Amino acid sequence: MQLIHTSPGKIEKIDEYGMFNDCLFFSLEPYYMTQARPVYTYSIEINEGKIISVGDLYDEEIISEIIEDLGEFALTEELDESLAEKLLDGSKLICDLAPHDTMDYTEYSEYEWEIQRKQARAAVNMGYEGCQGTDEQGTVYIIPMFGRESELKLKSID
Repeated sequence: MQLIHTSPGKIEKIDEYGMFNDCLFFSLEPYYMTQARPVYTYSIEINEGKIISVGDLYDEEIISEIIEDLGEFALTEELDESLAEKLLDGSKLICDLAPHDTMDYTEYSEYEWEIQRKQARAAVNMGYEGCQGTDEQGTVYIIPMFGRESELKLKSID
């Protein structure tokens, strides 16, 4: 299956220190998260069997990390293993667990990104190349790309 990634900059090297560690977000069709120009559009070929749905993810170590990481957050539900599993598999969102009187959702929404990083890591730990989830743009494929730059094919520069 061919997946598409758009970027406001040329991708030459991928390291583990980006906003999503070494993960890139792909879709079946191009989408643009910025008005910046130029936009570089890349494609990658992935075997569908190498992608797991976030709903099927399970990783005890990552579930423990979620519990540890969220210990400082005020949540509307008790943070236990069951809730951490639901965050990992995407059936719960951290922003939905923020207390209603919380005016600043910044920390909560930033932790949603952390969950996406953890989802990709769980997919790799389970033997997959990445995972399929949902974000504000619709269906996304989160693929760790460290050392895989050669697999990205530049399709266009707009």
